[in-house]
Amino acid sequence: MNECQCAEKCVDKRIYTENHQKEVKTSPETISNINKVEKVFIENDHVKKKSWFTTIKLDFIHYLTLGVLGILTWGLLWCAFDNWGWDGKWFRLVAVALVAWASGLMLQELTTLPPLLAALLTGIFARHFGFLDMRHYSHIDAFLRKIYPVIILGKGSLAWDMDYMKTNWKQVVSLGVLPWSAEVGVMAVCSHYFLGFPWLWGFLLGSVYASVSCPVIMPLIQKHGTKPDRSQNWPQLVCTAGGTDTALSVGVFGLIFSFMFSNASELYRYIKAGLALLAGAALGGGWGALARLVPHARDAYVTELRILFVLIGGLFANFFTSALGWGGTGGIAVLACNATAARQWARKGWKLNQNPAATVYRVLWSACEPVLFAYTGTFFVIHSSVTDTMLVGLGILLITLTTRLLTAALVCWNLSIKEKLFICCAWIPKSIVEAVLCPLAIDTLIMKNSTDVHQMKYAEDLMRLIVQAILITTPIGYLLTNHLGPVLLKSKPKKDKDLESQKPVSKDASIDEDIKI
Repeated sequence: MNECQCAEKCVDKRIYTENHQKEVKTSPETISNINKVEKVFIENDHVKKKSWFTTIKLDFIHYLTLGVLGILTWGLLWCAFDNWGWDGKWFRLVAVALVAWASGLMLQELTTLPPLLAALLTGIFARHFGFLDMRHYSHIDAFLRKIYPVIILGKGSLAWDMDYMKTNWKQVVSLGVLPWSAEVGVMAVCSHYFLGFPWLWGFLLGSVYASVSCPVIMPLIQKHGTKPDRSQNWPQLVCTAGGTDTALSVGVFGLIFSFMFSNASELYRYIKAGLALLAGAALGGGWGALARLVPHARDAYVTELRILFVLIGGLFANFFTSALGWGGTGGIAVLACNATAARQWARKGWKLNQNPAATVYRVLWSACEPVLFAYTGTFFVIHSSVTDTMLVGLGILLITLTTRLLTAALVCWNLSIKEKLFICCAWIPKSIVEAVLCPLAIDTLIMKNSTDVHQMKYAEDLMRLIVQAILITTPIGYLLTNHLGPVLLKSKPKKDKDLESQKPVSKDASIDEDIKI
């Protein structure tokens, strides 16, 4: 054992030779560390060996599986029901949705832009070439638009950290409420004086037009805003403030919409207007609080029952309140329910936004997203008579967006100039809530067989202005957030980095550093 020993280690194609003149004693700790290093290098070598051919093969098999399942489903429907043949009216609905999904994947792969843009353009072209017009399917479209809010609102609120909201409530409320309120007011004034909208229609348009679309830029916020040198919890700030903005849009739009199209007495409509948002928050909060008790944490099917508990509860709340004419109440209830339930589950071991319920909502939204935007696009008609409206709409968009961004920058009193610019970039996109709500007025007038030409014109102009805003703001906001995010977000000061470099490095830390190298 006292003889000279020569040990050679080959690590990541580098050879280190150590000549030991003393007695060598290998401790269990050293052996475990060596095994740890070797295991990591083996895994890394395995990852490096994965070729481009393997990646393409996996993708091909994945989409082939989806294609086979889709064809089998269509064959089943064709055998069981009428009008599912190649020339059937139901087949056109499915065909447009599939093309929207495929084109969205291609757009995202080629440009990294959100796939919803391709889905929206697919619907616009399907309407332009006479293949599909959702005005002929108004009952189906209205039914689907009661499902979309439950999925998207429930998906977002499962990520809310209630403790963060309590600690930073001033910043969350001010960023979620004040820019939204300013844009709604400016939109109502502009639409009234430039387009001749009645004040009620102007506020209806403003309530949906002012919604910010956080899900579009949240992957970028997670990418650029979660690094260790960030001074702010950007995902929570954007998610909770944007969720507050969305809650206002859904609630106020439903409130004004039900007030305009309800046949109830005027007194009852005013009572609903005053209580709708509070009733939704109370209903959803109460249902979400029950997640603490049911299902039991030791239930064999606790995962499945928790998901069904919030999903079916949200669907029932939205459909039930809509049947009663309490528009907006269901959307607020879904937000409150899922946020409260997520907090209860977190106390029992489920991480926020990283649990089976969040996964199910993400899968459901990935299926609903191309359908939503494609069907919304079919309401948009391309012809020369809308040119004036679109030009005026472009000017209104510039005015309202400038108002929103200036207000957002002003309310972020505790942020640096670069961070304020980052918030402005993230607050540009308009897409999801707008796409869900903009055709509802048209659907309602069609189902009521309304002959009021003026109301239909207002509904058509409302839809056109919103589609225009989606096509312009979504790519601009996405690209600015993606490319300017790393530059604008505040990094750790140099002094902190110098202090960290002077700290002693432990054995485990050096091993981890070697692994990274």
